[in-house]
Amino acid sequence: MKIPVDKHIHLEFLVPAFAEPLYQLTLKNRAHLKNWLAWLDLVHTLEDTQTFIDTAVAQHNDNQGTNFAIIAAGKLVGLAGFNQIDYQNKWGAIGYWLCASCTGKGVMTKVVKSLLEYGFVEGKLNKIEIRCAEKNTKSRAIPERLGFTYEASLRQCEWLYDHYVDHAVYSMLASEYKVQK
Repeated sequence: MKIPVDKHIHLEFLVPAFAEPLYQLTLKNRAHLKNWLAWLDLVHTLEDTQTFIDTAVAQHNDNQGTNFAIIAAGKLVGLAGFNQIDYQNKWGAIGYWLCASCTGKGVMTKVVKSLLEYGFVEGKLNKIEIRCAEKNTKSRAIPERLGFTYEASLRQCEWLYDHYVDHAVYSMLASEYKVQK
């Protein structure tokens, strides 16, 4: 499955063929990503990345989430998707990360905008959430830029290597999305 984002960027369903490039991208960006993502200590080998992709495929097959590779100018540059989907309650949570060389260029804002279309139109979700570490201003700027509503702060809800971080929770409802279009 491919989702167009713009003329240079598209999303592709995360499949085992992405294991090697994803592993290499993770290694190259480890220091950049480690500021905000706790899962990096779980990725030591190519097999770890393959296991992650297998888990993502199973999650998709169970209708519990969908992860996409972000492809820009023909190269894998990050991941984005629905870390969780609850079709019974019509709710989903978007997560994302991008390689250091692509940040600050509007790529992720465009990607999340495409995920909103996918979630609200294709998935018929009623509510989409994004949770970010409160001090991760670059990540928080994305839902703020796209018109999400700030809902709450979750105190010390994530252990990040040697300390707890608070999360800012943002959401958008399908009715709010339709007004934006």
